[in-house]
Amino acid sequence: MLKNHFIYLICFQIIFILSCGRAGEGEGLPDRATGPFEERLKDGWRVHAVSFEGEMTNPFDSATQATFQGDADGVEGEFSFEDRNDSAIVDYRIDFYLNLMLGMAPINYLNEGEGIWAFDSSIQTLWFYDFPDTLTFVVDYDADTLQQWHSNVLINDASLGEDINARLDIELRK
Repeated sequence: MLKNHFIYLICFQIIFILSCGRAGEGEGLPDRATGPFEERLKDGWRVHAVSFEGEMTNPFDSATQATFQGDADGVEGEFSFEDRNDSAIVDYRIDFYLNLMLGMAPINYLNEGEGIWAFDSSIQTLWFYDFPDTLTFVVDYDADTLQQWHSNVLINDASLGEDINARLDIELRK
């Protein structure tokens, strides 16, 4: 009998822990925007938060791969969109620090420039053409006061000894 109570107690605790997990997607977010996305961009956006994840050669054991993920520190930046001389122009700056692994110095990620931009609504993707670079952002959430985008980027820092691919999840606010 005691064994049955113990099993019920364990099951109840597991269900309770699972139900207290992360909030569901979309909870606490403003309503999705309606109308043309491109017009909303021209209001200007500030980079509010960045999270990252990826995989790299383990700096402490080069025979293995190490995964990393986290929230960036010292996040700054903005995106300004305008029409100039019949061209859609974006002026952008993304600046933050990544702590890839315990024991490693933080890496500063800075990407800024001005270029032509385009949006493909069928795949919810923004392209920034800033020769010789092209940046790609997938629009994950679009609201009047909040944007959530993600991008796969190449991080190259001399201290790493290699270029690493990372996914950046970027939150922008007005």
